[in-house]
Amino acid sequence: MLALVLLLSVSALAFAQERHVVLFVIDGFSYKAWDKLSIPVLRTLAREGTLVEQGHLPPPAHPKAGPYAEIHSSSIVNPIMMAGTIFIDRKTVLLQEALPASMATAFVVNSLSYVTLTKGYTEAFQQTAPDDRSIERALDIMQRLRPAFIRVHLQNAGSAGFLSLSTKEDVPWRGNIWAMNAPYRLATERADSLLGVFIEGLRRQGILDKTTLIILGDHGQDDGGWHPLELPDGAITSFVLWGSGIRPGLRVPYAELIDVVPTICALLSTPPPATSQGRTIAEALTAQVVPFPPREEHIRTLNKQFAEYRSLTARLMARLEDPSVPRRGAMYYQLGTIRERFCDLSRFTEWPKLETMPALIKQNEEALKQLRSIAEGKNQEHKRQEPNKNQEHKKQEPNKNQEPMTKDR
Repeated sequence: MLALVLLLSVSALAFAQERHVVLFVIDGFSYKAWDKLSIPVLRTLAREGTLVEQGHLPPPAHPKAGPYAEIHSSSIVNPIMMAGTIFIDRKTVLLQEALPASMATAFVVNSLSYVTLTKGYTEAFQQTAPDDRSIERALDIMQRLRPAFIRVHLQNAGSAGFLSLSTKEDVPWRGNIWAMNAPYRLATERADSLLGVFIEGLRRQGILDKTTLIILGDHGQDDGGWHPLELPDGAITSFVLWGSGIRPGLRVPYAELIDVVPTICALLSTPPPATSQGRTIAEALTAQVVPFPPREEHIRTLNKQFAEYRSLTARLMARLEDPSVPRRGAMYYQLGTIRERFCDLSRFTEWPKLETMPALIKQNEEALKQLRSIAEGKNQEHKRQEPNKNQEHKKQEPNKNQEPMTKDR
């Protein structure tokens, strides 16, 4: 009898401590969607929970060859999101690998692009299918496994955004993801509806009050479609935090994608991965009691550096095509040296050598200073070389008062 009482007590304690965190990813979710789409479920969650208005991330590059492709099959932002750091290499620890073995974990996605991110999960489901299939499977896993953490990734909106960029048909949504009947609009609004289905499923399972949802995009979306690396909107999304442990009615203007992992770990009362460098979105958590420092905008700064680097190098390369520019060989050499120091996306796998974002930003800023100096020096050189037309005119103009010289004189 005593053993039965103890068993029931332990079971009741385990049930009371049951907690679930759902990372709900709508692929390519734009931070502009709030003013442009019919997304009633997301609007309700944002109002009842915490809205991070802009979540910043590095441009969502997807190297298909080279050192990065040897370790990951998806775009760089996906391991960044799951690791809580922008420094990705073979030693980087992902969230599901860092959680205690006692915590069940799951990953559901309707795409085959994320196979390298499935390591360490208790259960993973990948299949090319509509978003609806991911929701069905995710609810099944929640019912059977009761995972402490699950990532549910709906792929269709991101793929739909590409259609506006790539279509050659003369349709209203060509080059405009917000147009009526644009594939991106329809897919994102469908994802919002499916989010409602998922929440209702959790309610029916009796675990909604023990669940926290974090909804976001793995990247953003350009107005014209897709996420070209040179355009800023692909590197900005929004986060919605809602449910157990989340402050209601709060708006946070800025966070970074690397902040998601430490926030999940705080909700699960477990340390983040050893390689994580993000900041817990502590202001959104009801359990937060100690003061938290303001968020430094490292990724926004880094993305601005990328944009300035592209602009400066493009301008300088165009000038160097001009044969009249003096000492072009020396300038080409200087540019090559600077390129070896500036860490842009082409050198993503070298970023870990810098270890911290302040160090990465500092090195890039030093390279940018050199580029600015070259650009300014070229302008000054051009001004020095340009003849003063007024002075030349004065030199050639004869003095009317001077008597002309003749051979007889």
